[in-house]
Amino acid sequence: FELFQLGSFKPSVSSVSLATVRPNVCALQQVMGTKKKYFSTCRNWYQGAICGKKATVLYECCPGYMKLEGMKGCPAVAPIDNVYGTLGLVKAISTQEYSHISKLREEIEGSGSYTFFAPSNDAWNLLDGEVRSALESNVNIELYNALHYHMANKRLQTKDLKNGLVVDSMYNELELYINHYSNGIVTVNCARIIHGNQVATNGVVHIIDRVITAVGNTIQDVIEVDDDLTTLNDVALASGLLDKLGQPGQYTLFAPTNDAFAKLDSDVMQRLMGDKGVLQALLNFHMLNSVQCSEGIMSGQTFETLEGHNIEIGCDGESLTVNGIKMVLKKDIVTTNGVIHLIDEVLMPDSAKQVMELLTPSQSTFSDMVSELGLSAAMEAKAEYTLLAPLNSVFTDEVMAIDQSFLKVILENHILKEKITLGQLYNGQRLETIAGKFLRVFIYRTVSLCAVCIENSCLVRGSKEGSNGALHLMKTLMKPAETTMFQILTDNGRFK
Repeated sequence: FELFQLGSFKPSVSSVSLATVRPNVCALQQVMGTKKKYFSTCRNWYQGAICGKKATVLYECCPGYMKLEGMKGCPAVAPIDNVYGTLGLVKAISTQEYSHISKLREEIEGSGSYTFFAPSNDAWNLLDGEVRSALESNVNIELYNALHYHMANKRLQTKDLKNGLVVDSMYNELELYINHYSNGIVTVNCARIIHGNQVATNGVVHIIDRVITAVGNTIQDVIEVDDDLTTLNDVALASGLLDKLGQPGQYTLFAPTNDAFAKLDSDVMQRLMGDKGVLQALLNFHMLNSVQCSEGIMSGQTFETLEGHNIEIGCDGESLTVNGIKMVLKKDIVTTNGVIHLIDEVLMPDSAKQVMELLTPSQSTFSDMVSELGLSAAMEAKAEYTLLAPLNSVFTDEVMAIDQSFLKVILENHILKEKITLGQLYNGQRLETIAGKFLRVFIYRTVSLCAVCIENSCLVRGSKEGSNGALHLMKTLMKPAETTMFQILTDNGRFK
């Protein structure tokens, strides 16, 4: 391909003026230090990076055009050949040679209208050596069938490859699974099209970055037979969601391995397995209602899980990340109803946590004091509670100097006897604490503000809901009312 370094152009030249001065030139980004190139859009350039790695913008002759000596851009129409000849034009030499020795050549040189998703030379080199040897040892059947699976019996340009499209291949009509992402990336069975729309007289050729294999299993089928996913299979079965994983859909499953579940404390695992609702929340938190192949991710993106809360999927070089952590062991296990990525940690949603597990470092002092004073131990496992947790800044030296028996009484009034979520709080509500005291709720509304307060302290952002309780963050320590306003005025002595 004819390439032009961005450095050969003045930095002030815009993509529009570039297209005017240099016709039929397409922009792409290349990850520096690698061969990876991405056809890009202007909205992606400003980031200057792909998966955390610096990228440079290059210019290439658009498919179907070529450079002429002494002329700007790519003014000439490239010669059009049949599909077999086009494989040579786009330098897919390995695929072309395999087409020749497998007797596919005659077919793709003849009449017809084909789409060939042709693996690049590097893609063949990445293929497992034993698999490649097996193909080469049986060229008339195995290799021929493998190449046929990379083909469709109709012409499909990238604009026709819509997200979620399923295309019958030319190998026993086994299906090819297309995803077209908003960043412009197009994948087939999670293999990225790295050079598309090379038109031939009898079809079109797209170069892809890996050799693809036929897909026949659902997500359910995979986790039922994979020896590394036996615990996940038990979780899915106990949750009642195993059958759902076998139904048609467009899912992404981040599948924790057995080793990932083994990292959990035994009592936590026992508690999870004893609560079907919690297991459903846990499994759904590992699933997206869309197919996210690893090659479709160029930077961090937030996705809503089936559980209802968000996770961030990103990339760091060749690795996928979840919530900023490298935990993906194996990527892109393609199924008929989605894709599986194996991970080495269990993602724990708030909805699967017990109420004390909702506390974060910003409430660590409250957490420590509740534990040290024996309040958490006294909380019944099957009961529901609400924690009104003051932030760490509330526990000043003065507060920490209070007698522990009195401090225990204060903190008992920060734990409610039942689960009360933020949406269940209303003005004038009375909340009973585990100390038997009642707290009053006050809600103040203005045009631009809504403040929720309990007694003398107001809530701050960060409320959470767990499996057996809720958490609300408080600005200050609360003090329940001990007497009436009338009694206070009477005792003061200055009011008659």
